[in-house]
Amino acid sequence: MPCKMLFNMTERTDSNFRNIFWLVATATFAAMPLLSFHYGITWDEWIQSQYGKLVLRFFLSGGTARECLTFENLYLYGGLFDTLAVTVYGFLFGGFRLVRELAYAHHFTDLTLPFYYETRHVLNALLGAAGILFTGLIAKELRGWRTGLLALLLILLSPRFFGNSMNNPKDIPFAMAYAMSLHALLRFFKVCPNPGWRSVLFLIFSIAIAINIKAGGLILLCYLLFFPAFGWIRDVVNKKQFFFRARPALLLLGIASAAYLAGLLLWPFGLLDPVHNPLRTLEKLSHFTGFTGVLLFEGKLIPSTQTPWYYLPKWILISVPLYIHLGLLLWLFFWNDLRKIRNISLLAVAAFFPLAYAILNHSTVYDSWRHFLFIYPPLVVLAAVTWDQLFSWVKNKIGTLLILFFLCLNLLEPVVWMVRCHPNEYVYFNPLVGGLRGAYGRYDTDYWGNSLKEASEWLTDYYKRHKMKAPIRVRWDGELISSAYYLIRGLGPSYLVSDDSNPAWDFWLSLSRKAAPQRLQNGEWPPRYATIHTVETDGVPLCAIVKNPLKRISPEDLSADTASILDGVS
Repeated sequence: MPCKMLFNMTERTDSNFRNIFWLVATATFAAMPLLSFHYGITWDEWIQSQYGKLVLRFFLSGGTARECLTFENLYLYGGLFDTLAVTVYGFLFGGFRLVRELAYAHHFTDLTLPFYYETRHVLNALLGAAGILFTGLIAKELRGWRTGLLALLLILLSPRFFGNSMNNPKDIPFAMAYAMSLHALLRFFKVCPNPGWRSVLFLIFSIAIAINIKAGGLILLCYLLFFPAFGWIRDVVNKKQFFFRARPALLLLGIASAAYLAGLLLWPFGLLDPVHNPLRTLEKLSHFTGFTGVLLFEGKLIPSTQTPWYYLPKWILISVPLYIHLGLLLWLFFWNDLRKIRNISLLAVAAFFPLAYAILNHSTVYDSWRHFLFIYPPLVVLAAVTWDQLFSWVKNKIGTLLILFFLCLNLLEPVVWMVRCHPNEYVYFNPLVGGLRGAYGRYDTDYWGNSLKEASEWLTDYYKRHKMKAPIRVRWDGELISSAYYLIRGLGPSYLVSDDSNPAWDFWLSLSRKAAPQRLQNGEWPPRYATIHTVETDGVPLCAIVKNPLKRISPEDLSADTASILDGVS
C-alpha cells in the first residue's frame, strides 16, 4: 500500500498523504510535551527565566522598571517566549496575583517553585512541535502532501532538532517562528498581487513573532521585499512588464511596517527606540562577545572568538542525519526540474544566506550550530523536495520500492539512536564522524548540561539508599540551577552547595565539557578511583558523580600518590 501510494500521485492518494500528515502531526503535539518532563535544565534557562520576569515587570510598571535593559546582554533579545512562560505559569498555579509576584520576585525564587521549569519545557516542546508542523506545511505548499509528509518525518526524526525542542528557550522558538514566517510568505506570494486579509494578517503575525524572539527575524522583512522586487526586475528584463505597480508596492511596505512595529511589542529595548535600537542590536549580535570561553573542536580547545570559518558547516555536516546530505546532493541531478518549482529559491536563500553571512562576517559562534537551528527547517524542506522528485523520477514499482527501502534504511539509524539515547538526543553525531563515540574527545557533547538532571536524581537516590544522615556538600559544573533545582526537591536541607573554591565537597557533578580533551581521549575522565556513577549515552560518559577521596582518607595516609589522585580529580 505505501508503495502504491508513492507510485500513483492521484488526488485520492494525495488525500491519503494529507490524512497521514495530520495524524503524525497530532501525535507529535501530544507526545513531545509529555516527553519534555524527562529533560534537564540547560545553562541558559535560568538567565532567560529572569529576563522574562524583568520584561514582565517592565510592562506591569508602565515602563518605569527598566532592569531588563541592563540585565546581562539579554536586552538585545525579544522577551516573547520567556515572558509568555512566566505568565502561563503564574496563571496556571496562582492567577494574576502570582504573575505579578513573579515579576517582582527574587532571582532564585525559581529553585522552590513546583513545576516551574517543567512548565517552560512543555511550552518549549509545543513550539518545537509547531516548528516541525510548519516545516511539513512549507513542503506541502511547494509540492503537495506527499512532500509535506516526507519533510514532517525528516525533521521529526532529526535527533538534534528534537532534543533541542525540549529545553532550548532561545533557538527553538525562533526556529519555529522562522518556519512559520516562511510558510506565511509562500502562501502570500501564491495569491499575490491580490492577497486576502487572512494571508496578510498571518504574514504580519508570523514575522512579528520572530522579531519578538530575536532581532534576526528582521531578515524576514528583507525576504518579503526582495523577492517581489526581484520578480519585477526580471519581468522588466524579459520585457513582460515596464510599469512599476504602486498598489502592490504600497501593500508590501504596509505589511513590512506593521510586522516591524508589532515585532517590537515584547522587546523593550527595541520598543524604546524603534528606529536605531534594532539596527544597533543586529550590529552587536553580528560580533557577539557575550561568551568568551573555549570550545572543543577537532580535538583541540579553541577560544570562541577564534573559531575557523568552517566551524558551522563542519558542525552541520557531522550532526545531521545522512538523509539530509543525500537529499541535498541529489539537487545536482534534478536541478533543471527543481528550479521550476515556484518559490523554491526563497527556501534556498532562507537556508543558505544566513549561514553564508555568518561566515563572511566572521560572526562569533559556539555550542555547535544551535544558534542556526532556524535554517534547519528550510534545509529539511529542500532535502524532502529532492527525495520526492526522486520518487517521481522512477517509472516502475520496483524502483520505487528500492528507493523507499533505501530511505527507510537511512531513517532507521537516527530513530534507533533517539530511542536508545533518550533523553540526550541533542548530542547526536552521524556516521561521518563515527557517531557519538567517534566524536567523543574531539567535539563538545553535553555542552548544556542536560545530563545533570539524571545525575542529580541518582545522587538523591544514593543518599536515601545509604540512609545518610548528615547534609552533603555538592560541587557542580555548569549552571547551578541545572542540578540545584532537583537536589533541593530530593534532599531538602540535606543538600549544601559547594563552589570550585571550596575543597570540602562531598560529591562532584562533573561534566565532560569541563575536562581537558586529552583526558577524554586517553580515558582519564571520569576518574575511575573516585567516580561512583556515570550518566552515559551510547556508551559515552556525559556526567560523572565523583566522591571526594579526602572524605575516605585520613590525614596521616596522605602521600605523594594520594596527592596525584587529588590533582586528577580536581
